[in-house]
Amino acid sequence: MIPLTASNYAANVHNRSQETPDLDAIKRYEAKADSETILHKFGMVTAKGNMIGFGMFVMGAWDPVLKPGYAEVTINVDSKWQSHGIGSRMLDEIEILAERHGADSLQTSIKDTDERSLDWAKKRGFSITSQTFESQLSITEFDTSQFDASFKALNSAGIRFTSLAEYPQDEVSHNRFWNFWRELVSDIPGMADQPLPDNDRMNQLTQDVDKNGFILAVDGHQWIALSMIIKETDTTYYNSMTGVSRKYRGSGLAQAIKVKAIDYALQNGATYIRTHNDSKNAPMLSLNEKLGYRQKPGQFSLVKHFN
Repeated sequence: MIPLTASNYAANVHNRSQETPDLDAIKRYEAKADSETILHKFGMVTAKGNMIGFGMFVMGAWDPVLKPGYAEVTINVDSKWQSHGIGSRMLDEIEILAERHGADSLQTSIKDTDERSLDWAKKRGFSITSQTFESQLSITEFDTSQFDASFKALNSAGIRFTSLAEYPQDEVSHNRFWNFWRELVSDIPGMADQPLPDNDRMNQLTQDVDKNGFILAVDGHQWIALSMIIKETDTTYYNSMTGVSRKYRGSGLAQAIKVKAIDYALQNGATYIRTHNDSKNAPMLSLNEKLGYRQKPGQFSLVKHFN
């Protein structure tokens, strides 16, 4: 087991299994960390430089935000090397780090189709806290005009659609946006007890993101719904969040603003949109299905608490 960084990766890892990260992934992890982040990454590497396992321990400033006392952990083992004690060895190291840094809980995620890893985690004290589904929409043949009547009705009611890009790109507008985002996120199933980044952190995380994809529904001067869609690759966009103010729910706004997000992705040459939803968020899962999203295997979130 060796510590892994972007600077020593090439010297130590000559081959890797698909379950372990490449150099670009290591760089992304390091880019997410700041001066307040506790980040440990290590690989299980054979004498020939084959990485057959990877572990990671994170506390402090991170994305998504961690609860106080919680550490985000990752344990991945090459399928051909499972049942050889490699995962347990990495968990032992992680628990040493947890004690050293004062963590009282470990959180992780496992694909809901990976019964072997799920069983392994449960036997080592982890328990399931939630389930999240990924859905994907092919938009190459998506016809937004089929929703023209819905938009006409909303426009007649005085509701218009815009984006954060249409507002001054200053602290006032950005704070207003993130305060509104926070209000809506707190109503999403599975998010009520989750810590959220402050406005400065959200501005930092999204400073290079096109604000035309931060779509808003407006009634007069009041923001009443939003949908955030972000470029991942040249062909894939990610719909990270959609929400509607309580007073305006049931009016078709959620569907309308998601269609606006789809239209934005189409205008930018995307062919697919991805999103995630908690299994308890039945209304949004139903809406996604109506729009043509196809559900993919999801993942379980798990936690292990120390006494």
